[in-house]
Amino acid sequence: MDSPFIYNNIVTGSDFISRTHELNQLSNLIKEQKCAVIYEPAKSGKQSLIQQAFIKVKGDSHKFKVCHINLFNVRTEEKLYQKLREGLLKTFSKTGSDVIIPDEQNEANEGQGKKTFSCPDELIKLGERFALEADVYLIIYFEEFQEVLHFEDPDTTLKKLERTCAELLGKNTNKETIEAEGVSDNKGRRTSLLFSGSFVNAMKEIFDEKRYFYNMATRVKFNKIDERNFCEHIIRSFLKAGRVVSKELATHIYSLTDGHPWYTQQLADIAFGLTRGYLMESIINQAFDLLIVLHSYRFRLITSRLSLFQLNLLKAILDDVEKLSSAEILDKYNLQSSANVNRLKDAVQKKEIVEFIKGKGEFLDPLFKTWMKEIYFAN
Repeated sequence: MDSPFIYNNIVTGSDFISRTHELNQLSNLIKEQKCAVIYEPAKSGKQSLIQQAFIKVKGDSHKFKVCHINLFNVRTEEKLYQKLREGLLKTFSKTGSDVIIPDEQNEANEGQGKKTFSCPDELIKLGERFALEADVYLIIYFEEFQEVLHFEDPDTTLKKLERTCAELLGKNTNKETIEAEGVSDNKGRRTSLLFSGSFVNAMKEIFDEKRYFYNMATRVKFNKIDERNFCEHIIRSFLKAGRVVSKELATHIYSLTDGHPWYTQQLADIAFGLTRGYLMESIINQAFDLLIVLHSYRFRLITSRLSLFQLNLLKAILDDVEKLSSAEILDKYNLQSSANVNRLKDAVQKKEIVEFIKGKGEFLDPLFKTWMKEIYFAN
């Protein structure tokens, strides 16, 4: 029998494990035509939440179209605008009534959509025009938005996009709502922006440190999936196949993976494949060992690219050290100096291994943390 646990595809509908607060927040932002940003580590369920929000909003009779632009292979500003234009043309190419303006369609056909643009404003206006003609709202969704930081001059691109976002929301260059001009409520506006990214520290650089889109894009921050809901999902999924797992053992699965949606579903899937009736704790532990082995090569690649000092810093973080620059810690973990600690922190953040929250290091990947603690630093 096929496994009831889905972890390598987008999950929606009855298989979507409740993130009620995040789902409602994103759905409301979409319906209110506000701009939103989501940045969480890879495999956290970003795409599932976004698609479920689209389904929910559509069910509420909100007419909209999504222009989805994935930036994973975009390294220039020109390519970004090219993909955006092509995406808009594709999004509105089949609408029942042909809203593609003939000149635009001819240019797309003759030039394969490679007309160049120097700023996003005219593209947004094009999208607005298409949306108005089709009588729908438009969501321009930028996936893996952190890739903008690889552009030759990322700040110039980000400033242009920020200015465009400000104009959509009726804000001035100081990001304050324009009321005197009568556009604060943006009546008639059809377009909103959605940003997502899998590199947490890179997205933080854009939205927190450099404060682009400040007071414009609202962050939808993920909380850990509720233990009770996740465990009930595991129990129900086993029952669908005529197999039984107790509440205590479902909780054990959740605890081993720290409730991470991808790893929890994957562990449950492995355990499901190893049992034919009642799930036993020994089978879960065996499944967890297999899960660790499955990801060990990827984890070894990560550690092979770390310096000795970077590894020492990670060991200190694993040991819950908070004052990394104290003389005692510098000596104990061979971190050399406070200046070196700052360089090391910057390095492991750029490698997207750790994020620092109020000065305390937190591993972005819970299974990698377990592997480091129980295997890499075990001896």
